[in-house]
Amino acid sequence: MNKVFKLFAMTVLVMVFSLAFLGNGMAAQTWKLAHVCVAEPDNPYHATSLKFKELVEKGTEGRLKIQIFPQRQLGNDREILEGIQGGIIDASAATLGPVSAFEPTGDLLELPFLFRNTNHLDAVLDGPIGREILNKLDSAGFKALAFFDDGINNTTNSKHPIKGVADYKGLQMRCIEAPVRIATTKALGANPIPIAYSELYTALQTGVVDGQSNPNWVITARSLWEVQKYISITQHIWGGAVLLVNLDKFQKLSKEDQKVVMDAGIAASQYGRKLGRDSEEKHLQTAIDHNMIVERNPDLTSMRKATESVYTDIYAKHPDWKPIIEQIKTLGEKF
Repeated sequence: MNKVFKLFAMTVLVMVFSLAFLGNGMAAQTWKLAHVCVAEPDNPYHATSLKFKELVEKGTEGRLKIQIFPQRQLGNDREILEGIQGGIIDASAATLGPVSAFEPTGDLLELPFLFRNTNHLDAVLDGPIGREILNKLDSAGFKALAFFDDGINNTTNSKHPIKGVADYKGLQMRCIEAPVRIATTKALGANPIPIAYSELYTALQTGVVDGQSNPNWVITARSLWEVQKYISITQHIWGGAVLLVNLDKFQKLSKEDQKVVMDAGIAASQYGRKLGRDSEEKHLQTAIDHNMIVERNPDLTSMRKATESVYTDIYAKHPDWKPIIEQIKTLGEKF
C-alpha cells in the first residue's frame, strides 16, 4: 500500500512539474496582429500579415499562432500601437507615419524624392541603415522586425491635372499627421489638411479637401474614382510601413522562436513589398477604367526643387538625421 501511495505521489509531482514547465514558455501562444487596411490578398498590409502568420506558425511548429484582425477591428493606427505598448495587442503591420509619433527617426525615410529607384530603397530598408532605424523603436516598447511598403505615393485631385509644381497652388490636400508629410505638402504649394485614413473618402466627397497622395492601391480600396478625377504619377514620397511586435513578449520567447519571428518578419515584409508593387499598375488601370485621367509624366524637376526646403528645415530641427540622410544619398549613387 505504501509503495502504491509513493508511486501515485510521484506521478502527481511529475504532472505538476510538467504543467509548470509548459506554463513557462512551452505552451502554445496566440498573438493578435491588427492592421487598419482591407483584407485583400494583394493589399501590402494584409499580404504581409498573412505571410508572417504562415511562416511563424510553420517555423515554431504551432508553438506560436497568429490571429489577424484587419480593417480597424481593434482600433485606428494609434490605438493599435498603444495597445501593443500596453500588451493588449501583440503585433501590427503599421503605417510608418503613426509609428514615428512614438520614435520620430523613421520620418526621415519619407522625405520627398529621397530614393532614386526601388533598388536604392530596398538597399536602405534591408541594410544597416534600415536596421539602425528599426532598432530605435525598442525604446518605445516595440520590436520592429522589418519595413515593407505602404507604396510609392502619387497625387490625385478633383480640380485639374497636376503637370508641375505650380498646379499644387491653392489645393487643399489631405495628408497624414506626420511632420515630414505636412512640410512636403506645404513646400509643393498646397494647403495640408491632416485627416485620418478612415475619413479620407468623406473628406474628398464633401470637398473638405480637393485631393490626396497615396499609392495606387488606395484608389481601388476606397473607390476614389467616385470623388477624384485626376491622377499624377508624382512618385514623390515613399509610403513607409513596418511590421512590429510587443518587445516584452518577443523577449520572453525562446532564442529559437525569436529567430523564427525575426526571420519570418523580414521574409513576410519583402513578400508584401513585392506583391504590393506588382499590383500598382493593375490598380492604376482600374482607376483608368473608371474614367480617371492620368498624367504619367509631370515635371518632377520643379517638384524636387520646391521640396529642397524640407531638407533645410529638417537639418535645422534634427541635425542628428543629417548623417543618416547623407548615407542614404551616397548609397543612391550606386543605383
